[in-house]
Amino acid sequence: MENNWKISKSQKEALDFLFNSIKNKKIKKILDVGSGRTSMDYLTNKFKKLKIKGIVYPGDTRKIIPIKECVKNKNYELIESDIMNFNSKEKFDIILGHLFLGEAEKFGKNKFEKVLKKLFSINTNYFVLVNLFGDKIDYNLLLKQISIKGSILKIKYGISESGDEFLGILIKK
Repeated sequence: MENNWKISKSQKEALDFLFNSIKNKKIKKILDVGSGRTSMDYLTNKFKKLKIKGIVYPGDTRKIIPIKECVKNKNYELIESDIMNFNSKEKFDIILGHLFLGEAEKFGKNKFEKVLKKLFSINTNYFVLVNLFGDKIDYNLLLKQISIKGSILKIKYGISESGDEFLGILIKK
């Protein structure tokens, strides 16, 4: 694994834009769904005094190994769970789903609509969602769920260094 890995400029700029738009500065609890090295690295650097909770699908070594090898800060806890089985009574200030929805149907025979409803059922003040346009995402269902559960505060379009188009959305629940 690349020990000299660092978050890409485009992803950091997009995440900064979305996170810096959050008005509530008293952030205490953050959940990273579908954790990967980019999201966990970003969160552990931005919120160094917090313990970030991250959910990865059980045994998903393509996520777990890069997090353990590339994320320098250790202020995180990885929970191996299918999102559909994740039950928490906690209220989170922010839930980050970085490239999470694009993988919604890859595991456990999950269906996009059910994963989306489960995600939006988790108690939080804000969602930060970043998705690649090339991923299989039903934006009609996503927009419907946002309109039912909250409102869009900011949107950030970008192109990654590898040429992938992405969209970041800040949602107030």
